[in-house]
Amino acid sequence: MVESILMRNTRGYAALFITILIWGTTFIVTKLVLREIGPLQLTGLRFLIAFLLLAPLAARQGFKLKDIFQPKYILFGLTGTTLYYALQNVGMTYTSVSSTVLILSIVPALTSVLAVVFLKERIGKWQIAGIILVTIGVALVSMDNSGSETNANPLLGNLLIFISALSWAVYTIQGRKMADDHPALVMTAASTGAGALLLLPFIGWEALTLGLPQLSPLSWLGILYLGLAASGLTMYLWNYALHYLPASVASAYINLVPVIGLASAFVLGEKPPLIQLIGGGLAIAGVWINSRNPARQDHS
Repeated sequence: MVESILMRNTRGYAALFITILIWGTTFIVTKLVLREIGPLQLTGLRFLIAFLLLAPLAARQGFKLKDIFQPKYILFGLTGTTLYYALQNVGMTYTSVSSTVLILSIVPALTSVLAVVFLKERIGKWQIAGIILVTIGVALVSMDNSGSETNANPLLGNLLIFISALSWAVYTIQGRKMADDHPALVMTAASTGAGALLLLPFIGWEALTLGLPQLSPLSWLGILYLGLAASGLTMYLWNYALHYLPASVASAYINLVPVIGLASAFVLGEKPPLIQLIGGGLAIAGVWINSRNPARQDHS
């Protein structure tokens, strides 16, 4: 019994680690691709590719095309695809990447509050300490703004990013509630398809306003990466992890995304200041504390 629980936790943490490792690279890729395409068109292409990847695989576990029209999956797709990614991409056109990362650091706190209210999860002292530590760490990572671009309307951008963060917290709670009764692959495919459909009117408006993009081969490669790896694969792994781990524990790993993004920037030749390196260390320590001391709860 103990070995079975340990194995399930190991699978959950492995899925989370792969997810966060991939997500940590998406900020750079997204910023580069947004030079040639509008944010809503990018979101739509990204999730169309993800859906085309996921649907045939999910069909083996019972997924049907009509599932994307079920209210539960429409709401699931609205929060996890339409609002989270679209608002994040749009927000990044108005505000800096560092501000985006800083605001997204509140996701664990938002998720933990919602988990207590809707899932009756209990948060222990160590878990609270881990969330606080990881949030402080990410705040330090995001503090240096010396290299940011000139932004058109940072207040609007920050508001959009905040709503995006809240949307992901709600999406995580939805996923945890549905995880016991629905295969992760079916949940992911149905919500991705529903979210992509909800984006269509906004994509049409953006195309009429900005025109159709002229994409370079590198941008197409970036879009394929965002669609196949950063959307299709990771959204499946995220929902898979929620089968084994509390929502509040899983959400804490999101704070490692900017740390990994910082590491990838360092590999590319950027030299982050010391305060960001210290913040990265604190964030890693906070996630370790959080994962080593999960809240005890009954999921039966």
